[in-house]
Amino acid sequence: MKIACIGAHQDDEMFCLGTLLKCIRRGDRIALICATNGDKGISDDPSVVYEDCARIRDGEIRAVARALKAEYRCLGEPDEALYDTWENRLKMIEAIRASQAELILTHFPQDYNLDHNITSDLVFQSSLLTQIASIRTPSPPLMKVPPIFYVDPGPGFGFEATHFVEIDASTVEEMMRIIALHESQNAVARRLLGHDLCE
Repeated sequence: MKIACIGAHQDDEMFCLGTLLKCIRRGDRIALICATNGDKGISDDPSVVYEDCARIRDGEIRAVARALKAEYRCLGEPDEALYDTWENRLKMIEAIRASQAELILTHFPQDYNLDHNITSDLVFQSSLLTQIASIRTPSPPLMKVPPIFYVDPGPGFGFEATHFVEIDASTVEEMMRIIALHESQNAVARRLLGHDLCE
C-alpha cells in the first residue's frame, strides 16, 4: 500500500510514527508531505533567520525520510501562515497524486495549531479532487480517492479514535531514534520544557 503522511510541519509525522513504522515493516511505501517550510520552528530564538530555520528543518525531515525509506515533498508555504487557497489546493492535489496515495494519515480537523487545522482542511478538499481529470497538475489523476485517517492530537480536543495500533517495545526504540533526528526541535523542547521530544 502507498501511504501519504501529510503534516503541517517537519516533525508532525511523530503523531503517527509508530503506525508508519509498522506499515513499513509489512512492505508499505511511505510519502511524507509537509504543507509549510517550518521557518518559524526555532520558536524560542528571535535571532534565527527564517531561511536558515527552514533549511535546518528541511535537512532534519530529509534525514527522517531516509530513515523511513520514504519520499518527501513540501508545499513550501510559510510556517504559521498557511491558508486554504486554490493555489495551495493545487499544490496538495499534486503532492497526493505524485505519491500515488492509497491511504492518507493527517491532522485531526480541530487541533491545537491553526496550520494543523488548515492542513487537515486542505487534505480533505484536495483528496476529493485528486481523481478529477479536468483539474490539471503535472501528475495524472488518481483512479480512486484515498481514504483519510486522522491522528490523535492529544487530550482535550474531542478526538474519538476509531482504530488503535499496538506499538511494541522495539517499535518504540525505533521511534525514539527517528524522533532524535529532529535535532532543532529537541533542542527547543529542552530549552522551553526541560526535556526533549523523546522523553
